[in-house]
Amino acid sequence: MRKVWSLLIVLIVIAAPLDHKPASAEAAVPDTGLQQSLEQQDPIDFVVATDEYNYLGTANGLLYFKAPLWSKNPRNAKGQLLQEYVITVNAKTNKVEWKLPIYGGFKFVERTFFDKAGNLYSVVGAGLKQSSNETFLYSISPKGTMNWQTLFPDTLEIDGLINNKLFVHGRTTVYAVNLNGTVAWSKSFERKKMQASHDVGGVTSNEILTLKYNSQHKAVSFDVLDWNLKTKLSYPLTASSTVEQSLKLNKEIYILKIKKSESTTLLAAIGTDGKQKWTKGIDPTTKQIYILDGKLLFANNKGFYVLNGNGEQLNHTPLAPMPYKGFGYRVRMDDKYISISFDGRIQTKTALTVLDRKSYKMLYSFAYPLQVEGQPAIHYDDIFFTQDRFFRVYDNQLIPFK
Repeated sequence: MRKVWSLLIVLIVIAAPLDHKPASAEAAVPDTGLQQSLEQQDPIDFVVATDEYNYLGTANGLLYFKAPLWSKNPRNAKGQLLQEYVITVNAKTNKVEWKLPIYGGFKFVERTFFDKAGNLYSVVGAGLKQSSNETFLYSISPKGTMNWQTLFPDTLEIDGLINNKLFVHGRTTVYAVNLNGTVAWSKSFERKKMQASHDVGGVTSNEILTLKYNSQHKAVSFDVLDWNLKTKLSYPLTASSTVEQSLKLNKEIYILKIKKSESTTLLAAIGTDGKQKWTKGIDPTTKQIYILDGKLLFANNKGFYVLNGNGEQLNHTPLAPMPYKGFGYRVRMDDKYISISFDGRIQTKTALTVLDRKSYKMLYSFAYPLQVEGQPAIHYDDIFFTQDRFFRVYDNQLIPFK
């Protein structure tokens, strides 16, 4: 097994002897000057060989990963390729708990949803027909068994669990799915001749967020519909506006992320009366807007920001800018912490930042690659913080800290 040497966190220089035991390091806690001892434990070997492991989240005390396979994929009896594994690691024992193969077609969607019982919901391309958009929505139990698979005619995104039903949507259709995998109902926005009248952007507790198109397939308005497809509000869009994301912040405000040009991106707050409440320019390197505790969160080359419902800035945490286009920061959240990390193997001074969820106080900061005196640079594919511990993913290993 490959040995792992001590890591230096927040660039505190220490001397680490070449030992056969996992080494410890002193980690600085910004703003306090306090030191916390972190001991890196033995690596956990993942049980399938692949190019990357995508951390999905933590549930049932288990760390969930998706492991896509890119070559030498075996087929099942239906002729589908083995596309990926779902793998869990026990956070207490540091051992792989179970793995489950997922067969289908080459269509991956990153978002995975967990319910309160710990069941996982995700999607994979069906792979039953060539050049098809068919998708399997599937559910996995906390024990690693497949609860069910349901076939859909288009590519899906998961919205979440609403009124004890799982809501998913394709480009022009919304589906309400019972927790046994059967479809309770669906709503379609497809015109004749395969033209979309609305493009679905998401589903809230009792609404469908859409973009309305004209006959030239140009988005002309942001429309909120009820589940009977009746328009509740309509906000007109200009020809230069490309809505990249639509969200509901609270009972009174909807948020649109609008790309005006390559250099201009706006957040626009729309009231329930269909009128604009405020706008705010943000850096165009912003990949995604998040909602947490009734506030807006996003990260970009200018830093990590938290805004309230009036667009007022509650927090700004500086981050190192990405040196290349196409890469950005992602935000992960749990019941205690907010973690900001980059989405590529790029050398930067801000590879992982951990904040307190309530105060937004910075708790930890990592660089990429990690530097330790007398040792080569330490690389990783991903680094994250969960269960009050740090984990590093590199190649086919997960390396935890005690």
